[in-house]
Amino acid sequence: MKDYLLEIGMEEIPARFLLKLRDQLAQKTAAFLEEERITFNSIETFATPRRLALRVEGLADQQTALEEEVRGPSVKVGRDAEGNLTKAALGFLKGQTGVESDLFVKNVKGTDYFFINKVAEQKTLEEVLRGVPSVLANMHFPVTMRWSDLNLEYIRPIHWILSLLEDRVIEFEFAGIEANNYSKGHRFLSNNAKIVLNHCQDYEKELEKRYVIPNFEKRQALIYQQIQSIEQEKGWLIPENDELLEEVTAIVEWPTAFHGSFEEKYLEIPQEMVITAMRDHQRYFYALDPSTKRLLPYFISVRNGNNSHLDQVIKGNQKVLRARLADGLFFYEEDLKSTLEENLSKLANLKEHFKLGTYSEKQERVKQILEQLMNRINLSNEDQRTSIRASEIYKFDLVTQAVNEFAELQGIIGGIYAKHYGEDTSVANAISQQYLPTSAGGDLPSEPAAAALSLADKLDTLIAYFKAGIIPTGSNDPYALRRQAMGLIDILLDQSWSLDLQSLLEELTSDQRDHSNDYLNDLIQFIQARIQVRLDNEAIDYDIIQAALAQKGLNPVKIKESAKHMQTLKNNKAEDFSKLIENLSRVVNLGEKVSEQVIISEELAESELEKDLIKRIQTMETRHETSDQMESLEAISPIIASYLESHMVNSDQEALRYNRYQMMYQLTEIILSLMDPRKVVHK
Repeated sequence: MKDYLLEIGMEEIPARFLLKLRDQLAQKTAAFLEEERITFNSIETFATPRRLALRVEGLADQQTALEEEVRGPSVKVGRDAEGNLTKAALGFLKGQTGVESDLFVKNVKGTDYFFINKVAEQKTLEEVLRGVPSVLANMHFPVTMRWSDLNLEYIRPIHWILSLLEDRVIEFEFAGIEANNYSKGHRFLSNNAKIVLNHCQDYEKELEKRYVIPNFEKRQALIYQQIQSIEQEKGWLIPENDELLEEVTAIVEWPTAFHGSFEEKYLEIPQEMVITAMRDHQRYFYALDPSTKRLLPYFISVRNGNNSHLDQVIKGNQKVLRARLADGLFFYEEDLKSTLEENLSKLANLKEHFKLGTYSEKQERVKQILEQLMNRINLSNEDQRTSIRASEIYKFDLVTQAVNEFAELQGIIGGIYAKHYGEDTSVANAISQQYLPTSAGGDLPSEPAAAALSLADKLDTLIAYFKAGIIPTGSNDPYALRRQAMGLIDILLDQSWSLDLQSLLEELTSDQRDHSNDYLNDLIQFIQARIQVRLDNEAIDYDIIQAALAQKGLNPVKIKESAKHMQTLKNNKAEDFSKLIENLSRVVNLGEKVSEQVIISEELAESELEKDLIKRIQTMETRHETSDQMESLEAISPIIASYLESHMVNSDQEALRYNRYQMMYQLTEIILSLMDPRKVVHK
């Protein structure tokens, strides 16, 4: 059993890609070894800004044996009348490099055939590892660079390759670089020193001597520990931020945490602006007063180096941050000189997209959507007033200087300024939460009025972009319309708003569509696809999702409840579930033959069973909660089975036949309002 070390040394890799590329290298290496029939125990990964590396441990010395039976000609064709091998059999032996004694006979579908056991050649581990360039060439990158005169695109130019099996170099060439037994130390602290390795197990020890901690998790833990030490020493509260910690870890090889300060006058700026300048622009952690949770005039950063000349590093960082905060303070003070009305008037000249209207027009449309929503979702009178007022002004911050400098604070700045302009806190909160959720699984609007505004905004965005023909294709979604649709769904589910999006969209777009631009179907399918993703993430089977999506209308809450109910029944009572689907499918197949609904006559019932079924159908028609309807279908399922076994729906008596088909039709309407059972695989 042997260990193998591979390192690709490059120019600085963008931080946001580092971990995914590290993991991709490990996955592709594992796949390569498995395909080459080389067994191994584990793969340990490493990643710094200048390198991707891995060490495979417990490698077999050679490929595992591969033996397969190769079929040749039939015995009838392979031997002549005297029992000698024919040319066909001899040709088969020659092709498989075998002799006559290697042949054996097996019967296949009534015919005897000659077979031979073929053992594949077993390559040594060294021979297999010389194929590692195929792994490197098969890497995929979100962005690439070209360099020199190479016909190669890579995440960053490659400067060295380390390829060491135990203490021996596995030689190969990739990107014009010959694999060798050396790595490089820290660019500055070691002066980019060459590190010659005598054994692959010396990797971490030798690199750390040259100020490189190659293990990402070890480096991350060290940074976390250093920040905690500062927190304890100063008595601050430094909020944890896993995303920032990961990013900082990805840009340093030898981390040293430090803290600096800035003038208290900058605390007059809204706290969100100061934090954004530190966290998002400078990759700094910030400090709060533990008792009041107020922002303190300090920051915490991590340098890629040791503590030498740290005072100069601190001064340099303070200077950079001071410039950003000075800009922020200037923009803030300038913004407050404008009135709300002046900002709103500027929206008439600001377009959302060159194919779309202005933001003034968008606000008007969103207000109209909210007015349509009021009769469809459960909002108090106060929440209705709040959301309507917010819709009249909620985009005004797009013309402010603060948002121009801190684009990630769109909406949040609007909420802060709305309070300054005297708007109610609830209106300001709705404005500040208009973009939520900003990511999958992200925070959702915390209040119904804010949720309604965000919902209406997302509906308008989807309608406007689809109408303009700006529709995501493949992985291309520059305007994040998938996120908008997913956010719309998440808001409805979070607020438990049972809303039929199909009928709402039809109403909202009725005066916008024509035969040449009927984009509504595309938009409905787009939203359905997002619902499917949402349910798939909740471990609901594909066929159950399709059955729930096939219900009439497009109500995310109802679709989810129906799908979850079916999945739970399938998981807990598989046999009952199968019978339910079978019985309901029989009903739907019969009910779909009826084109109009009339009142079912109980007087025509020929048995107590038939009377019972009629009463149950009538009762179900008065129930509107999805859970109640699904439970009623479960309860009625065995009755349907008994009824269909003992009663002929297609009766010779016309009145009876008509009545029974009406029973099936009305029951079908209930079923299809919840799901289409015929899309479920149940046998």
